[in-house]
Amino acid sequence: MDNMKVVHSANLGDTVVCDFCNCDGSLSKGGVMISSNAVCGDCCDKYDYYNDKEVDEVFDRDKTFQENVCDYRKRTTGTSDGIMQILTW
Repeated sequence: MDNMKVVHSANLGDTVVCDFCNCDGSLSKGGVMISSNAVCGDCCDKYDYYNDKEVDEVFDRDKTFQENVCDYRKRTTGTSDGIMQILTW
């Protein structure tokens, strides 16, 4: 990544979208992280992702998917904002 250059960067704030079904994160509860994909609780229930061996983290089922993803972002990047970057090299 040393040779990579940011071409475009945008702060998406607390916007959260399931990487599998594209729903917004405000209504679903729970969810998981699979690699760099945030998967809502509805997809987890529908496709049994809560028991998948590929899951890196299971989110709190008492919180909304949006709350869980924002908490995850804060823990891993220092901000709960979603930052989109387009890179080139």
